[in-house]
Amino acid sequence: MPKTLSKTREEARRLYLTGEVSSNAEIASRLKVKPHTVGRWRQEEGWDELRRKVERRAAEMFAEKIASDRVTLNVRHFRMWDLLMAKLADELKGKEGIPIRELDRISGILDRAQKGQRLAKGLSITGETEEAIRAQSEADTRHLIDIFIDTVKENVHDEDTRERIRQAVLAALPQEEDAGAGEPGEALVH
Repeated sequence: MPKTLSKTREEARRLYLTGEVSSNAEIASRLKVKPHTVGRWRQEEGWDELRRKVERRAAEMFAEKIASDRVTLNVRHFRMWDLLMAKLADELKGKEGIPIRELDRISGILDRAQKGQRLAKGLSITGETEEAIRAQSEADTRHLIDIFIDTVKENVHDEDTRERIRQAVLAALPQEEDAGAGEPGEALVH
């Protein structure tokens, strides 16, 4: 392959994988090649799968960054709440016969500090466990998938198209970690 054609092919791949351009015709127009040439390159090198992998990895990196930022922020908040609790304890050590209003104010501070500490650790202030929150989230997700599938059944009359949509949705869903939860995508089978 001539060097300029190789560079053109690489530029076409870059345009497609970065999402800057998504149609063969637009890439071809920019690079002064034929659309079917771009289509052939796209198919030969599996650009669609590469793009999905790039997008998936970008989403994973974004989620990791959010999680890391959340942990850093939570640690900082927990330290601040801990400092406040230590200050409160120091103040209370030297006092005897604290008036009711003062105790009420202190209990309010203590309550807010404990809620702040729970939030900083990623816990619910209402006492819900992380597992209960995650289970509710998964149930909500399954419900949305069921609604989507029912809508497809009602509005897409071609059986092959419905099956391709079902397979695409199943392939896009993350695999279930809990073996007791059933097969991945089980809620999609109607």
